[in-house]
Amino acid sequence: MSQRKKNIILAVTWIVLVLATVLAANLQQDDNRIDVAKDIFSVNDVAAIDNVTLTGVAEKNTLNFVNGTWMLNATYKADPQRVTLLFAILKQNKIRRKAANSLAEKLDSLLATDGISVRFMTGNQLTKAFTVVGFDGLTYFNDGKESYVVEIPGYRVDLAGIFKLNEGGWRNPLVFDINWANLQKVEMIFPERPNEQFEVVYKRRYYTINDMLEVDSTKLTNFLDDVSLLYANDYLKKNDLKSYRSDTLNPKATIVISDVGNNQHSLTIYNELPESDLVLGLIDSTDYATFDFNMIRKVLRPKKYFKAK
Repeated sequence: MSQRKKNIILAVTWIVLVLATVLAANLQQDDNRIDVAKDIFSVNDVAAIDNVTLTGVAEKNTLNFVNGTWMLNATYKADPQRVTLLFAILKQNKIRRKAANSLAEKLDSLLATDGISVRFMTGNQLTKAFTVVGFDGLTYFNDGKESYVVEIPGYRVDLAGIFKLNEGGWRNPLVFDINWANLQKVEMIFPERPNEQFEVVYKRRYYTINDMLEVDSTKLTNFLDDVSLLYANDYLKKNDLKSYRSDTLNPKATIVISDVGNNQHSLTIYNELPESDLVLGLIDSTDYATFDFNMIRKVLRPKKYFKAK
């Protein structure tokens, strides 16, 4: 290639880079051309908020702060991590730009069919309210008049996702929400393998297994940690069970937890779901949920596993 051709290529490349830089600068200026403050949807003092309602076309969920705990729909404990994330978004969000005029009709349609109206209350006073919708990888907040692209500066994340959670998504996924300092007994029941069943009990200031003289304390401690950290992937509604084959509901094991006050909690573990890495479970004989197979596998230990070598 001749030097003249090389110079032409370099010149064209330089022009393209200059044009790209100018275009980026203009776009940045357009992003900043908004006639409202960038923090109109944010709240600095989120600690004072004690009530949140999230209302969509299909479902409404309410979060209330009661006696130091966030409750969901006055029935369940809410997932503390997702509540924390919700308030982090409320505090840190900023407007990037106003929604493009060409998207006005599309966004109006999405707000009506897929939007989530959010209200944050402090006592009986409204702290902040807006409607959220996600579209094409961006999150839009609407103040009742205009829609704006909203972000947390420095991060490209789908902020709309947290607002669109259903009731199951807002529930605390921790299966055994107890004070483990008060743990008295863990029963591992295998209906089809009774010889592998065992009881972990608290004796003489440490945990051991009934009827086992020599216990591998490391394995037992790890087992108790795995049981205490069991999390549900997703809670199911009763109608969801209709889509599962009957053999999916055959119980493989049941874990029963008892504390010093003789309060009991249980998890019945069923078969793996077809063509899935999930396992079906029933919490406290009330709530069906799905679980990660690898997490469940860690607690399906037979009695002989804990024998010291």
